[in-house]
Parts: sequence; C-alpha cells; structure tokens
Amino acid sequence: MKKSIRFSLIISSVVALWMLSGLFSATQVPDSSNLSDLKQKMIVEAIEITSQEISDEIVVQGDIRPLRKITIRSHTAAHVLKIIGEKGSFFADGSLLFRLATADRSAQFFSAKAKLTATKDKESQLRELALSNPSIKPKLETASNEAAIAEKNLRKMVSERGNILIKIPFSGVLEDRMVEVGSHVEKGDALALILDESTVKAVGYVSQQSVGKLRLGQAVKVHLLDGQEAKGKLSYIANAGGEKTHSFKVEAELINPARTLKSGASARMHITTGYVTAHFISAASLSLDVQGNVGVKSITEKGLVNFHPVQLLRTEAKGIWITGLPHTLRIITQGHGFVNEGESVKGVPPS
Repeated sequence: MKKSIRFSLIISSVVALWMLSGLFSATQVPDSSNLSDLKQKMIVEAIEITSQEISDEIVVQGDIRPLRKITIRSHTAAHVLKIIGEKGSFFADGSLLFRLATADRSAQFFSAKAKLTATKDKESQLRELALSNPSIKPKLETASNEAAIAEKNLRKMVSERGNILIKIPFSGVLEDRMVEVGSHVEKGDALALILDESTVKAVGYVSQQSVGKLRLGQAVKVHLLDGQEAKGKLSYIANAGGEKTHSFKVEAELINPARTLKSGASARMHITTGYVTAHFISAASLSLDVQGNVGVKSITEKGLVNFHPVQLLRTEAKGIWITGLPHTLRIITQGHGFVNEGESVKGVPPS
C-alpha cells in the first residue's frame, strides 16, 4: 500500500515538472534586438525641400524724399504785386513765380537814366572844348566822374529791377507759399518752397554690421505701404555713422516721371548685395537643439531624425529663407517638438 502511494506521488511530480517546463518554454524573454520593432514609432508630418538661388539682400526701413528742395527768398525789400500759380502747381525751369514792387522804383529808374544822359552830354561838350582850351580839362574830369557814377547807379537800378521778378530755378512743384498778394517782404524773407520730384530719393540707415556689404550702383527695390514698387540704384553711402545709433545713411535714386512717388512716404528698401543658395520654409518648422541652436529636423532614408543648424537670411509674408542645408532634404513640419535627434520616426505627408 505504501509502495503504491509512493509511486503515485512520483508520477504526479513528473507530470507537474513536465507541465512547468512547457510553461517556461512558452514565455521566453525576447531578443533585445527586436525591441525597436515592438515599440510603436512616432508619426510626424514631413515634406521634401530643394534649395534655390536667390538674391542676398539687406532690408532697410526709410522714406521717400525729393531729389532737390529749395526755399526761394526775396533779394530786395518790396511788396508782393502778383503771384503766378497756386500751391501744388508744376512750373518749368525759368518760369515766373512772383512779381514784386517797390515804392517809386520806376520813377527812380527813369530819373537815373535821365541823369546818365545829361552827364554824358555834358562830358561830350567839355571834351570838344578841351581840344581848344586846355583850362577846361579839370571840368572835363569832373564831368567824366559824374557820368561814371550815374552809369553805375543805373546798372544797380537795372539789377534791383530784376530782383522783383522771381523765377523758378529748376522744374518743380510749388509745394508751399509763405506770402500773399500785398505782403511786404524784406531782403532774405522766404517766399516759396519748391520740390523737384521728377527723381526722388529713398533714404534709410543701415547697421555697422551691414554697411561693409554695400557698394555704389547696387540694385535697390523699394516697396511703399500703398503697394507701389520702384527700382533704382544705390547712389550714396555715408562715410561716417551716427554718434548715437552707429548707423550709416544710404540713398537710392528712383526715376519718378509721373510723380506718383510722394515725398515723406514710408519705404522699405531691398538692397541686393549678391546671390546665395537658400531654402524657403515656414517659420513654424524651426526647432532648437539642446544647446539652443536654431535649425530644422529632417528624416533620413532609414527613418532617423537629424538636426541641422541654419542661418536666417530674411523673412517674407508667407515664410522665411534659410541657409546652411543640403541641396535636397526631407524636413519635419509637424511634430518636430516631440522627437529628438537619433530617434526612429515615421514621416507622412502633411494632411
């Protein structure tokens, strides 16, 4: 009886060991080389970008100014007799703007002219008498001096008479008028402001870091707030920067035959300094690495994440131009903030 019980216990132990061996064989630890296959890959959106050759530009905020601007002043004390044209009128070079008048100016002119005629006649008579009577010579010298003085006075009167006719020194617009008919003006008083806007200047200031890239004659494209665009060339680069701002004044001449570019308007100057290979992307595609460098994340052919530092070239309304990337690569546009360099990801086109 005891033998049969002992045999049954042995048989039960063997069966239990067999069953346990099957259980352990079914739950073997998987090979560590297959762990990445078991882990679900992060899905990110990615697009392929290709470089383009674009102009390298310096963008400057400035304004439009007239090529020439002058304040016309009176050359004599007088009152305004007549004004030709209204503010905003265009005048050709040499056109009459103002006619001034002075008290008794005409009477003084004719009196001086009559006096010169009388002294000349007296000088001629004494000159004939001196031929036969040498004692007349002192009187002749006096008459000659009087004639010279009268002639000088008449020339002065003619010159002053010209000062009362105010003409425009170059073709331009009567931008402002400081006097009215009947106004009394002294010598040097301002009469009018004239603008020459057939050619205008776009004026701005560049930083000391950028001025070294500029050369006279470089192409300039100007954008105005009202949507107008104009092209010109860099015509002036300041040799000295501002003491406080350390920025340098630059000017570009713009042909303006229709006078649609108005002085004082804000302008954005794009100065072309050369050409460079760059990529155009959305600013939202930029990332930072652990060192704080700005760049983009790409996906390799094996599905691994790479980080590429970039340099910002310029911004536009729909995106930014950057440099420092290979000619063609596949960058992550959505999800780059959740993956790190070296991780395996799955890239899909933007939805």
